[in-house]
Amino acid sequence: MEHIALLATVEDVKPGNIQGQSIARADAEGRKVIFDVIKKTLEVKKGDLLEIHVMTKRPKNLEEFEFCGHGYLIAPEDAYKETILSLWGIIFKFSPPLGLEMEKKYYVCIKHASPRTSG
Repeated sequence: MEHIALLATVEDVKPGNIQGQSIARADAEGRKVIFDVIKKTLEVKKGDLLEIHVMTKRPKNLEEFEFCGHGYLIAPEDAYKETILSLWGIIFKFSPPLGLEMEKKYYVCIKHASPRTSG
């Protein structure tokens, strides 16, 4: 796995337990994604269409993303049947798992996407 790109629709955003933190839930082409949203780091609301990229290499085009961070799996994927990444304490969960490896650094980068148009 070198690069996974997901197109996700935000289903809801609810306040978290920490001041300035919310928890977003999204559907990414049948995969559930739950992630922390820290106030002023990334603005998301219900219905937003996001591109979520998980990569093993630091992206060269960092400026094109609204959020980009790096971190590690906090447990083997088979322990919880999902991928749980911690990016300096910001948690991202993907279900079903993405197929990532322990002890390897991953980058998660997000930007708003334009809706796909037909025709």
